[in-house]
Amino acid sequence: MTLSAQELSDRIEIGDLLTRYTRAIDTRDYTLLDTCFLPDAAVDYTSSGGISGKYPEVRAWLEKALAPFSQMVHFIGNSSVELDGDEARSRTYVVNPMTLPLD
Repeated sequence: MTLSAQELSDRIEIGDLLTRYTRAIDTRDYTLLDTCFLPDAAVDYTSSGGISGKYPEVRAWLEKALAPFSQMVHFIGNSSVELDGDEARSRTYVVNPMTLPLD
């Protein structure tokens, strides 16, 4: 499979976005997280027991849901990316150990 320069660039940008997202969550940098989503983005955390909604609603939920955890770290694994013009689909394996304070 031969990729064009644009396809290579798109794949690198998607990888950078995934890294930026995990860093934002792990450090609770919600301003950085804002750079990962458009305001009208549909975000769905229901597979992990969370909510689904537009980004501003989900961001507020994340701030509350993640507050009890003393540490979080995402490990990004295999990623597949399908490009179709101006659209892309990606599936990425992620491991995310989280700890609670012992108090």
